[in-house]
Amino acid sequence: MYLNVHSYYSLRYGTMSVEALIKEALLLGIREMVLTDINNSSACMDFVMQCRAEGIRPLIGIEFRSEQQFLYIGIARNKEGMKELNDFLTYHHIHQLALPHRPPRFDHAYVVYAMEALDWELQDHEFVGIRHTELNVLFGKNLQKKKYKMLALHPVTFSGPLQYRFHEYLRAVDFSTLLSKVATDDKCQQTEYFKSIEELEKLYVDYPYLLKNTQQYDMFL
Repeated sequence: MYLNVHSYYSLRYGTMSVEALIKEALLLGIREMVLTDINNSSACMDFVMQCRAEGIRPLIGIEFRSEQQFLYIGIARNKEGMKELNDFLTYHHIHQLALPHRPPRFDHAYVVYAMEALDWELQDHEFVGIRHTELNVLFGKNLQKKKYKMLALHPVTFSGPLQYRFHEYLRAVDFSTLLSKVATDDKCQQTEYFKSIEELEKLYVDYPYLLKNTQQYDMFL
């Protein structure tokens, strides 16, 4: 399950059209994914219709960022959940308020935080996404009480080396600076492209419960 997929509606960040995302997914046998563009949901309806036409189960949400910094992902459980996420984002835009580091409780949407949230007290709708590049940090930690809150997080932003370069140019435009001056933290990771389920299983082989938790699709209705 891909919980954090970006299209080029993630302005000056994502590089792929909805059509390209679906084509890549089909080639790799991926049958479920969540579109979570950054601070907008413009592509959601098109994504849902095209996914259904191709036999892919579409889920939608929003990735929330403040001043270029990742905050969390909201994943809608249903139409009401998408309304909650959009209302939350719209309110802060209209009132020119910074997005909070933790959102209010959503009754119809889930929230996925980055790894630092492992130390937080999480509500029943809140989870923590763990990238495969972060797995070494888990070694030696007592995670028994947190295991059910942890998900495998593999974002998708580009397809192939040329598109990664395009992503870098987009980031330079966003910061109005030279390409060489864009900080690493202001770009996506070079691993943010679709992998087959078999490849993901290899990456998480030492922590299979992360994939198992993520693959409990009934959680994301």
